Amino acid sequence: MNRILYKLLILLAFLNCRQLIADTYPEVVFDNSIVNGTYAKSTVNYSGKSWVENINKHLLVSDTIFFTPGNALSLKYLSSEKGYWETTINYNRLKYSYVPEQDEVLSLWLYVNSNSTKISDLPNIFILQARQRSSDTLNIEPYITNFQSNKWIQIKIPVKNFKNKNIQITGVGLSQPKKSKGYHHIYLDQIEFLPNRYSEIPLRSPAMLSDAKSYDKTVHLKWQLPLTPSIRFIKIYRSTDGKNFNPVSIRPIHMQSCFDIVPQMGQKYYYKITWMDYNYKESPFSSVKEVEAKPLGDSSIIKLVQLAHVNYFVENFDVNTGMHLPYRSKHKVIVSTRETAGAILSLLVGVHNEFVSRQTALNRISKIVFFLLRSQNKHGILPAYYDGRRGLPEYIQEDAIYDVQATAEIVEALLVAREFFNSDNDNEKDLRNRITQLYNRINWQECLTPDSRYLQKKLSMLENPDLANQGLVGFDEAINTYLLAMGSPKNSISQDLLYNAIYDPLTPQIEHPELQQAPITDSLTQDTHEQTLAFLDSITAEQSDIDTTIFGLKLPFGIYNKSVMNIYRPFLTVKPERLHDTLTNWKQTLTNYVLYTKRRDNEVGVGAANSDIWGFYQHRDTLNRSFRINPAIASSAIMVDEYLGNRSILTLYRQYGHILFTEYGFRAWLDLRNNDASDEYMSFNQAAVAIAIENAQSGLIWNLYDKIPELQKARETINTK
Repeated sequence: MNRILYKLLILLAFLNCRQLIADTYPEVVFDNSIVNGTYAKSTVNYSGKSWVENINKHLLVSDTIFFTPGNALSLKYLSSEKGYWETTINYNRLKYSYVPEQDEVLSLWLYVNSNSTKISDLPNIFILQARQRSSDTLNIEPYITNFQSNKWIQIKIPVKNFKNKNIQITGVGLSQPKKSKGYHHIYLDQIEFLPNRYSEIPLRSPAMLSDAKSYDKTVHLKWQLPLTPSIRFIKIYRSTDGKNFNPVSIRPIHMQSCFDIVPQMGQKYYYKITWMDYNYKESPFSSVKEVEAKPLGDSSIIKLVQLAHVNYFVENFDVNTGMHLPYRSKHKVIVSTRETAGAILSLLVGVHNEFVSRQTALNRISKIVFFLLRSQNKHGILPAYYDGRRGLPEYIQEDAIYDVQATAEIVEALLVAREFFNSDNDNEKDLRNRITQLYNRINWQECLTPDSRYLQKKLSMLENPDLANQGLVGFDEAINTYLLAMGSPKNSISQDLLYNAIYDPLTPQIEHPELQQAPITDSLTQDTHEQTLAFLDSITAEQSDIDTTIFGLKLPFGIYNKSVMNIYRPFLTVKPERLHDTLTNWKQTLTNYVLYTKRRDNEVGVGAANSDIWGFYQHRDTLNRSFRINPAIASSAIMVDEYLGNRSILTLYRQYGHILFTEYGFRAWLDLRNNDASDEYMSFNQAAVAIAIENAQSGLIWNLYDKIPELQKARETINTK
């Protein structure tokens, strides 16, 4: 890509960004399936002479009849007196929980596709809840006032009409009504909880589509959203002739722009948008924008992928504190200490590449430091989460604890930022001084375990002796924190503690779902499942000793039973060649563990024949157990082996980009065996990809870390061991 087009890409992608939220509405149970065919987050069960159409026990997806683009759920069923059926549409977000208010309504849109279906033939409905509970089941007939076939109708049921529904929702269920003759076919769309009252200001002004630019098969659309309280969605239309437009997607108002992945290169596309209100009435159309999908070279696609991952942090933060928002709450603003570390480093990458202005990043990081300096702490150690409005710890698990590792990660990121913002002006000088103040106030001596052998992993507000004995150990978790503590000008610790944490033979190996045995799923046959388990058992049963060789690779710390993402974590800032530990060649160790993961995943198989698709892990939850890949695993390998990482990024983008790649980078996971993809993004994944690409190309974060004077001294200390 030429220099002019490159600069155009940079300027267009992240101009005029505000405080936004990266995920869709938490009150929405279903809006669209990311993949066509079936909806993997649904389940179908039937017995006797009843029946529900399904593939692999999942509901089918319709991409021709839908209420909100681009698809809806298809429910075709037979209700027999001598049988029963039930289907559930599961809540598709794992980071958030949602508890409806008593004055809210459960809303869904229904389309009756079978002319013989009467209102009494429609399913009953119930709410799924945590801990495998459910509300009572209601007949939906009393809530339908305009029943007719072949037309979308909205059903609204007051939440208060459901009994036993006072915990967070996990989905909505539909079940067999009374017996009826024949087959019935309905479509379901836009299942959500809505306020009973909302703004109904008419949307009389046309929507404003300000720009549309094409980069490879990705079209970047931008709009100007007015402060009209009745706007709830942006609806996007696409055409290939400029005359016949089809709706292709909707976006929440938290967003000022989005990516649309087009189906064909070399084709001209035309776009226009409307605003949609809470009643799904649309504003007049915007003006039309024309683009032509032209291919980009490999290096430009890599840059586009990096740009999108940085954008996740550009748009997802609390405007008052500058901190990262891991999820949204109706009543509080919860911000994350650890995840803000990745946001800080990603912002530096953004400034370096002109994705973000220097002043924007400076202002936000300054807010973060001001917030942390005045917020509650213990010996300088911060909690994992804060109430962003009060500056008080938010104890997610109701344990009054302060997180040593999370504190180390954000302080380390701020020290890197201190080296980046090195200009001789008052604002950057002030930021550097405050970062130093935040670092120096940590009393590492108060963080030692009772035997003074390790740093504690967490500090308890109530001096819990069990917690005090939990040392921060393991090379993947310990390196950065111990170096930070060793470099402290006021409260440093001995180098021996780092060696204890890394090399103590009693260091526990924490299990990870990646290599755990999993129950047989619908997506695997009995034979395939047993073969997979036999293979995984064969490489873990008797090979967990130190200094294992497997797949032709020497693993000095034995078989690694956690995600390789954890191995990446310390080396996003510390260049492995700069860690001159006389006992371990860290560059070779990192390389071997990455290659071990790839070779293992390729041999097990993740559902793709292409060896560049790897990063297998087993996501275990009660709703959907299946083999999945985390695209950040293969993508982040670029900082270890640039050729290997480049190939994986390009393959993921070109082969699965239409369902995996968005304006916030790669989604959290892709399930090739079960035709499913995540609706969410994981902050560490997004940061790792953005930072790893930059370290591979310019070494930016590695070089800045190298310059931190306190940590230079710490690294020099371990050289003499």
